[in-house]
Amino acid sequence: MKKKIVSVFAIVVVLAVFCAMPVVAQSKAPAEVTGEVVYIPFPVTITLDGKTDDWAGIPIQAVDRGPKKSPHSKQNRVFNFAVAADDANLYVYMHSVDAKIVTGKHGKDFWNEDSMEFYFNLSGDLAAAAYKPGIFQININPGNIGKNNAELMVIGTNSETVKVTGSVFATEDGWAFEAAVPLGSFKPEHGKTVGFQAQANGTTTKDRDSKLIWSKADKADASYNKPNVFGKAVFFKVGSTDVPKAQ
Repeated sequence: MKKKIVSVFAIVVVLAVFCAMPVVAQSKAPAEVTGEVVYIPFPVTITLDGKTDDWAGIPIQAVDRGPKKSPHSKQNRVFNFAVAADDANLYVYMHSVDAKIVTGKHGKDFWNEDSMEFYFNLSGDLAAAAYKPGIFQININPGNIGKNNAELMVIGTNSETVKVTGSVFATEDGWAFEAAVPLGSFKPEHGKTVGFQAQANGTTTKDRDSKLIWSKADKADASYNKPNVFGKAVFFKVGSTDVPKAQ
């Protein structure tokens, strides 16, 4: 009887371990720590073609919080994003639920209408209170819709220091993009931590009337000049079984 109990217990333990392992193995990266940490799987092959099949298995975050909520239920109430990398580039996918796209109304002030933006701090100084080399904001607007694996029209703090290519496309419920930013001399390593932020601007008429922000540390829409309110992103080597903590 004792042997049978031990055998059953052993089987249960093995099954528990087996069932627990695929949580990371089936997904290319762990789930986010909401509004604080997101994981960047690498190396991942992403083709900038406006198709999302390359993003299969990569966690997609949904953001519906921010200092200003849209007055319209189907316009800019939520956006999604995902991140990935290979040895040469960072990749960002973003999607906005937006029944009525408003663009091209404010010259180059795309932040004042429908647009989405991401931020990285690759400088090594995650406590930086001001922008410096290696820290940048990239705002992408739907006026780029139709561009496919091409250089995009972007704005943002230090955006002139990086070349952003991508595809911007309409979706059934709004619009989306997948973009690439060269890593340059920066090399991804399992567990390496960088600064990261994602935001969405929206308008239902003309001027911006909604703002959604991923990082919980940014409570006053300050990321455009204060990189120390970014969240964190941790590089995760695909296939790894450990989940590194943000540094």
